[in-house]
Amino acid sequence: MAMTPIPVGSGNPIVAQMKGAVSNVMRMGNQPALRRAMPAILILSVAVLAVGGWLILREPARMVLFPGMAEADKAQVIEALNAAGIAASVDSFTGEIEVATAEYHRARMQLASQGLPTSTPDANAVLTDLPMGASRSVEGARLRQAQELELARSITEISSVSQARVHLALPEKSAFLRDTQAPRASVFLQLAPGRMLEPSQVEAIVNLVSTSVPGMARGDVTVVDQMGRLLSRGSDDPAAVVSDRQLQHRLEVEQLYRERIEALLTPIAGPGNLSVQVTVDMDFTQSQITEERVDPNGTALRSEQSELVESAEPPARGVPGAVANQPPNQAQLQAAGQVPAPTGPQPLAGTITNRSTGTTKNYEVSRTVETTQPATARVMKISAAILLRATPQAPVEEGAEPPPLLPEALKADLERLAQTAIGFDAERGDTITIAAQPFMDEMVMDVPTDFSWVPEVLRQVGMIALVAIVALGIIRPLLTRVVLPGAAAASAMQMGGVAGVEVAAGDSLDDVQARLEARRAKLTSAALGANVSREEKFAVLRQIVAEDPARIASVLQKMMKDDPSAPKA
Repeated sequence: MAMTPIPVGSGNPIVAQMKGAVSNVMRMGNQPALRRAMPAILILSVAVLAVGGWLILREPARMVLFPGMAEADKAQVIEALNAAGIAASVDSFTGEIEVATAEYHRARMQLASQGLPTSTPDANAVLTDLPMGASRSVEGARLRQAQELELARSITEISSVSQARVHLALPEKSAFLRDTQAPRASVFLQLAPGRMLEPSQVEAIVNLVSTSVPGMARGDVTVVDQMGRLLSRGSDDPAAVVSDRQLQHRLEVEQLYRERIEALLTPIAGPGNLSVQVTVDMDFTQSQITEERVDPNGTALRSEQSELVESAEPPARGVPGAVANQPPNQAQLQAAGQVPAPTGPQPLAGTITNRSTGTTKNYEVSRTVETTQPATARVMKISAAILLRATPQAPVEEGAEPPPLLPEALKADLERLAQTAIGFDAERGDTITIAAQPFMDEMVMDVPTDFSWVPEVLRQVGMIALVAIVALGIIRPLLTRVVLPGAAAASAMQMGGVAGVEVAAGDSLDDVQARLEARRAKLTSAALGANVSREEKFAVLRQIVAEDPARIASVLQKMMKDDPSAPKA
């Protein structure tokens, strides 16, 4: 393409500068090297612009705000988010409200400040909506739903639980005792990200649900999380509960002893140079001993009773043959303590016919009753193992015995400290083992790989591959046909059969120049043939001028010298 020189007059200098800049740009664009690289530059520019536009305009990853939200709350949530400048959308398949991942926590805080969402309806709302004249079955279903909602709201108050659902299976009451079925319950928990429930929290949920429904046993409550894991034990066996508590107590005691040993030996061995393990053998046998002791020497007289019984037959008295009673004898007063003299006829000796004597004594005997209940968690034996990092040993001479990894004096001191820390008792059979070995510098641990990023990466790679296919399969052929001028020069170069000059290792400057001369000769012979048009010849000449302007200048100078009509300098 021939360039027409732009005359620059004595007009506006700014216009002249602009014309000069345009001329320079056009001259630069006509460079053969730039024209050959133009398709690649355009393709790269289009690809960069496409990727940049896709990154800017692509839809960001979105997250669901509150799964299972009521329809009435969704309208309020969207209105609140739009007022706060947070873009929220409704998923067309699930109907859930979604926001960008980067705005997720900000959206939740914004909604929490306004008291949204109102969460699941409470029992009052369910019972208020109960229609008048509802059947007994509908009323029972509504009552069960209200009870489930209240239990779910109570469980959601636990910090690790974000959402909860409770399903109650309440059988119909039967008049026959043998047909009565126990109620059951299932609890579904949506845990917060990165949180887990402790066994005590699961037991608390089971107890909460079982005690809220009359007649429900703890074993009839099932707790499941969002990963499908069964959190409840599913058994109401007291022995299993006691066994778990005993194991937990044993682990706590071992942890206490281990921490004591580490606290004493770490200042000596240094941080990271000590490993301690403690095993405690405990006896959880429950027994109760009741003992009663009687002291035969410790007696005391409590009461005494004596009894004397006599029976006798008195002799006959009075005047024989008298039929009237005689007056009694005159009373005689006697001094105190004086035995009255017998009056009248005395009974004859041996007239007592029966006599009995009895004595009763009650003694209080000393008695002791003692009830003994030994401790249920007795330590039977303690075994401790202590491993120290061995320090590097200096090289020893050949034949000499290497020094021990742990000096005996240091080992004895460490053993005494460990014995003091755990309350060592030799009669109980306690043992302490101390050893020193070199530690590994790095411990290789198998960490579970998280492949959650794979779908997003595949999506990004797919978009880049699509852009590359469009750029290389459609845009490049179009640019090759439309943008590249000078098709004649290209055909001439193809006819010459030389697209460039290759420089091999060890070639000198003369070899490269010879190859260039051969390339120009082939190009000239191909372009200046009989069937080549004038425009093609001009294109070849312009390419030669652009590649070697110094040679063309020397040729023109030589032609001017040989021209006799040329002015003399």
